[in-house]
Amino acid sequence: MHCAEDARRAEGRYSAAQMLRMATADVADHVERFMALYRHALHDPADGGAYGPLVRHFADYSVAFIARSAHPDLPDANHQVIAQFVAHGFAGAIRAWLGDDSVTKADLVDAAVACAPAWWS
Repeated sequence: MHCAEDARRAEGRYSAAQMLRMATADVADHVERFMALYRHALHDPADGGAYGPLVRHFADYSVAFIARSAHPDLPDANHQVIAQFVAHGFAGAIRAWLGDDSVTKADLVDAAVACAPAWWS
């Protein structure tokens, strides 16, 4: 996923908003490919080990994203805390998608992009 994102960034032909939507869709595609595994792991109270790594992955990505950001509205706040907030929110959105058959993958992508901080795109 990150390789495709890096390649798109290097091309320089996509806006930040387009990059955010594509990266979010890439994650949704990945989760969809392994939906049975994610659905089981995220909803089984005995398997709390799946949510933590998912959050850590998104937090690590968020910290790296913030470090690369040159957006003039980047907040002067603790970037680790911002990253955790974003990571838990995105993991929670994935959990909501997988827990409700009426929620589509497009709903997940639209909601995640809508909730991203304005300086994220």
